[in-house]
Amino acid sequence: MDFKKAYWIALAATFTLASCTTTPTRTGQPASLPVEQAADMGSAPESLSAARTKLAAQATPALRIETTLAWAAEYLQQQRPEDAEQLLADINPDSLDSDTRFQWILLSGRAALGQQTAAPAVELLTNYQDEILQYPVEQQAQLDLLRADALAMEGQLIDSLQQRVAAHPLLNEQDQQYNHQMTWQLLMQLSPQELAGAIDSSSGDLRGWLTLAQLYRDPVADLDAQVSRLDQWSAQWRTHPAISDVPAMLEALKEAASHRPSQVAILVPTSGPLQNVGKTLQEGIMTAHYQQKQNSLSPTLRFYDSGPDNILAVYQQAVNDGADFILGPLSKDKAAAIAAQGTLPVTTLALNYIEGDQVPENFFQFGLAPEDEARQIARQGAREGSTQAGILYPEGDWGQRVAQAFADEWQNLHGTVTVTSTYQEGPEIGETVEDLLLVAQSEARGKEISRFTNLEMDIQPRRRQDMDFLFLIANPNQGRQVKPALNFHFAKDLPVYSTSLIYSGMANPRRDQDLNGIRFVDMPWIIGDQNSDLHQVAAEQWPDGHGRFERLYAMGIDAYRLQSRLYLLNTLPSSELPGATGRLQMRNQQVVRKLDWAIFMRGEAKALPQVSNPANSLPVRSNAVSSAP
Repeated sequence: MDFKKAYWIALAATFTLASCTTTPTRTGQPASLPVEQAADMGSAPESLSAARTKLAAQATPALRIETTLAWAAEYLQQQRPEDAEQLLADINPDSLDSDTRFQWILLSGRAALGQQTAAPAVELLTNYQDEILQYPVEQQAQLDLLRADALAMEGQLIDSLQQRVAAHPLLNEQDQQYNHQMTWQLLMQLSPQELAGAIDSSSGDLRGWLTLAQLYRDPVADLDAQVSRLDQWSAQWRTHPAISDVPAMLEALKEAASHRPSQVAILVPTSGPLQNVGKTLQEGIMTAHYQQKQNSLSPTLRFYDSGPDNILAVYQQAVNDGADFILGPLSKDKAAAIAAQGTLPVTTLALNYIEGDQVPENFFQFGLAPEDEARQIARQGAREGSTQAGILYPEGDWGQRVAQAFADEWQNLHGTVTVTSTYQEGPEIGETVEDLLLVAQSEARGKEISRFTNLEMDIQPRRRQDMDFLFLIANPNQGRQVKPALNFHFAKDLPVYSTSLIYSGMANPRRDQDLNGIRFVDMPWIIGDQNSDLHQVAAEQWPDGHGRFERLYAMGIDAYRLQSRLYLLNTLPSSELPGATGRLQMRNQQVVRKLDWAIFMRGEAKALPQVSNPANSLPVRSNAVSSAP
């Protein structure tokens, strides 16, 4: 399966600017189907073969076609695009009148997109382009929306947005709702540079969408400035399709501004075994602080050493000194000790995640949990249509914990873990991989069968076929042993997904050739645009970088930004912060990250298009054909 196409199926319309909503699901029969006939046909059979048998028994060709279209729409609603496609393939489109062929085209295109393949939908629209131009404008708009979905799946975001904006006024209310949500989701995928470039070359409603997304996503803008800019946007774009979203967004920003802290206490270790970690976090925090100070009001910062054991005394001292927001501590145990105090005197953002769900209402958590990365990989695999996965992880409690996080999420998504295996770094990795893939067993079976037949048989060893992909937990050195072993044991074509652990964060093309083909998640700071303003500031301040602590430096940047945005994330479910460590959202008082995807090619980590909301996939819009507005 092409990864890029599968990747873009994840463009879910799960929220608008002002509220968290589900993607509209359209139901009903094709518009031209008489109601009384639709009632007589009943629901589509569960079995595709049974459906075909019943269709063959229909009295007239016309009723058979109408029933096929209705049942294909029902299969789409049930998330069964393959079955819908097969039913639609039984219809000869040349035998249809213009209106029925429109229904067939739209259903067929959506069945293709439901299978994460954009090319058949694009080819279909191209083949019937001349006829489509003769359709009523409302029907043309529906097919334009189909083309926009296909363009998004192929990663052509600006082209998809242009198509959506042009079609929007002619869509019915339900399609407009869907289009509105998808437009916003695509805007969230554009990089700041792409947004700025698109604004310069756009006009009309598209320019309005782009400018709104730009001011909404600005991670360093002062909240008061954002409120002012939103007011200006509303005055300029009074008739824009997004104008109804702005009031709730304005109210949330105003509330966030009123809760903005004036003095932030930062509890990080500056002594003890974690002092280097604390120093790196502090440098990231100060980089973000100085960048924001150039553009807006910024809080006073005071640092406290959280290294000693008396964390409660340190915490109380910060409160006594006037802190109205506390950032830290880093230690899981120390964060848990603070949470155990019950209601806290000031809002606190711990720089780690603690066990248990019962925490004070003003206690929040933020960190770089590898378990979150594992869960994101599981969701990506499910979006691609995979159902079977293998897991290979290093021996030890840490590897087991990350593997278990993946397995739990994968099974919650109805996936099956077909094999799990641990490994130890060293020459034994090759044998572990061979056992994982059941190569020796396949060779033995082939030889055994050949003993009892005179037929010429292919008894070449093969890998097991019950894995759609392998989830690999490995650092670069371990990965450089595992991937060549997979290639050697006939699994070169097996997709391999990994966490950010697989990448050192520093380019090493010669050594990383052995990682070619591995796809992994990582933070934008590592695999995103390295020429951003913040990267340039960091390079000037720390020309040698932070080596293996680079991700912690990015965490410090986001930790600082969160002190002014935490209220917004917590009260507005649709809000997010485009951070250095990922796209940040709030879930159960925990800041969760949506990371970017990359792949090793020619020994280099290459960014792939960003994933959107990991909880959903592009909806199969089931009724496919609806009445004109």
